[in-house]
Amino acid sequence: MKTIVIYYNSMAGSGGIERVISNLMFAWKEYYNLILLTKDDSKNSFYKIPDDVKRLSIEEPLNLDMKDRKQRIKEVFSNTWRSHKKLKKVLANIKFDYIYTATPLNSLEVYLANKSYKEKLVISEHASAYAVNGIYQRIKKYVYPKAYCISVPNRMDVDVYKSWGCRAVYIPHLIPKVENIRPNTLDTKIMLNVGRLTSDKRQAELIRCWSEIPDRNGWRLWIVGDGEEKDNLQNEISDLHLSDVNLIPATKEIDKIYKEVSAFVFTSRMEGFGMVLLEAMQYGIPCISFDCPSGPRDIVKDGVNGYLVSNDDWKNLQKVCEKMILADPMHLKTLGQESINIVKKWDNKEIIEKWKLVFK
Repeated sequence: MKTIVIYYNSMAGSGGIERVISNLMFAWKEYYNLILLTKDDSKNSFYKIPDDVKRLSIEEPLNLDMKDRKQRIKEVFSNTWRSHKKLKKVLANIKFDYIYTATPLNSLEVYLANKSYKEKLVISEHASAYAVNGIYQRIKKYVYPKAYCISVPNRMDVDVYKSWGCRAVYIPHLIPKVENIRPNTLDTKIMLNVGRLTSDKRQAELIRCWSEIPDRNGWRLWIVGDGEEKDNLQNEISDLHLSDVNLIPATKEIDKIYKEVSAFVFTSRMEGFGMVLLEAMQYGIPCISFDCPSGPRDIVKDGVNGYLVSNDDWKNLQKVCEKMILADPMHLKTLGQESINIVKKWDNKEIIEKWKLVFK
């Protein structure tokens, strides 16, 4: 049985990458020996990890002050330099067939640890290829073409990475199947947004957009997540005197929240995939999303299971949110049923087979 090392900064976070890695481990453990290698305490995880996955740490945690941008930049690059040296020692004592990474910096650390690892390096890309971080783009253009394989979760970006000379393959993310889900009744008058509280997710703009909807018809907006923008978002809510907007901390029981809502709104500036859209759709929830590069267009079908709005068109997003709020209940249920139909076609077995071909 082949051995795969999964190398990531930390599994303590509640973000999308951590969720994807957790899902992959539960799928892969049937076919491979897995080693989870992190920078921090390997036992610290927000999402579940299979009991039979071996856990190791290079003991070089990434400590970021989310209120100090200069500190973050300095720590990220100094940590990368320290990490690749420790990583080299740890990997030298592990016999493995492939090493999976999920960020450009982790991929660079593996390459710097030993350039021969490029033949075993499988990089899973989670951001949009159109993200404008110049430093990350340079790192990706340097490392990614050298890697054995680049896994891309949306169709739009595959050709971009191929044009760089990468061995890129389209593999969408697995969706965790929740047993015995009953479709939501869609009568709670709650619209939901889930995601890390950062400027890229644009919750502040969403709150302002919500405040400008002339008739909210008794609806509420729930924003679920943690992050550096929390205080700013709370101030935005207070300044606009919005009693119908709630900030809710990230929770391991997100399913309980999905069961309570009647619509989902997604406002990321850029998104490699959009896992939370699929999660919401399992419960028969209609979705509204910007058509941002690169993932939502693979998930939200305009007028079928929700609405896809031109990226950055906040006026139209406001109109679409109001349209959802004032919609006939049967129209919401029709959109919700299509959400369920799309999720039913999301074939985890086919996705696992794609991964098996990568590791063959």
